[in-house]
Amino acid sequence: MERKTVQRQEIIEVLKNNYNHPTIKELCELVSDKNIGQATVYRTVNSLVNDDVIRRIDCPDGVHYDYRKEHYHFYCLKCNKITDVFLDNSLIDNLLSTSNLTDIKHVNLVFEGICDNCKKLNKDTC
Repeated sequence: MERKTVQRQEIIEVLKNNYNHPTIKELCELVSDKNIGQATVYRTVNSLVNDDVIRRIDCPDGVHYDYRKEHYHFYCLKCNKITDVFLDNSLIDNLLSTSNLTDIKHVNLVFEGICDNCKKLNKDTC
C-alpha cells in the first residue's frame, strides 16, 4: 500500500466529487490546478486501483475511474456516457453461487447499449 501523500488525497477527493467517471486524461485536467503532474496522476491512480480504493471501468472508448463501488455501470455506445446502475446484490450473489468461484474480490459489470437520450435524439432525426 502506498503512503498517503497530499497528491493521493487530492486525487481521491476529485474522484469522490466527480460522478462523470473520468478517464485518466480527464483526471489529469481535473487536478491540473492542484499542481499534480501527469506522471504522478498515472502512478497514483494505478496504486489506488491496486489498493482497491477506486474502480477501473473498461469501456469501448477507454478506461474510466470511479470512487464509488457498490454499483455497476451502463455505457452508451453513441454518446459514451457512463451511468450508474444499482442492482439488488442478491442477483449477483445468486449468479456467483452457481459457478464454483471463490474468493471474489469485486465484480466489474458494464452494460453496453444506447441510452434513452440518444434514442430520443435519433427518433427526432428520422
